[in-house]
Amino acid sequence: MSGVLLEGLVAGRSSRGGGGFRLPPLDLAIIPGELVVLIGPNGAGKTTLLKTLAGLLPPLAGSVARPAAAFLPPPGAVSAGFSALHLTALGRAGRRRWSPGLTADDLAAARSALDRLDVLDLADRPFDRLSSGQQQLVLIARLFVQDAPLCLLDEPLALLDPAHAQAVEAAIRALAAERRVVIASTHHLPFAARADRVLAIGPDGMEAATPARALAPDRVRALFGVEVSGCPCCGQALS
Repeated sequence: MSGVLLEGLVAGRSSRGGGGFRLPPLDLAIIPGELVVLIGPNGAGKTTLLKTLAGLLPPLAGSVARPAAAFLPPPGAVSAGFSALHLTALGRAGRRRWSPGLTADDLAAARSALDRLDVLDLADRPFDRLSSGQQQLVLIARLFVQDAPLCLLDEPLALLDPAHAQAVEAAIRALAAERRVVIASTHHLPFAARADRVLAIGPDGMEAATPARALAPDRVRALFGVEVSGCPCCGQALS
């Protein structure tokens, strides 16, 4: 699988009425298997950047070199009356040009992905009757069968209880372990602390750094305007 290369990428939203915005130019290379987490305050542009990387928004400037991408919106954004199995299997729709319906191989792949994330018991339940955490695991199972080399996840841990947040993070790490590039936005700093790199987006610009650097007390203070006295991951005092 190939990586991602951003050269002078400017993500934003243009507006004829002058209400648009643009992020600073971004140069960044991400290798297969790397988990990059985006952090920043609400409205900083995390979702806009993710949608630009997914091809859902055009870049305002610069270039994006990337493999095929899959975009997962925040929990609660997808609503469907299909069974969890059917919705998962639909991830394979892009693997062929046309088909009258799901094949036995599609359903088998979906069952395997659900089983891998320990949610096979949800296979026959309507997706819109599941909890937010259950839905998120089903949608990540769909990413597995979709087999996109680049996975973009917008706030994947939002609205989740601790148990489901832990399961979803493990599933995200499993995506990266298969040599996919995984980029996820979050407000959950412990998740960011366990990433390979953190891209901080704030009023002073953007910077990609190690979690230790990006989540240092002075950086968190500048980004969110709050004080932290311990590591976001384990709570250990920071010197």
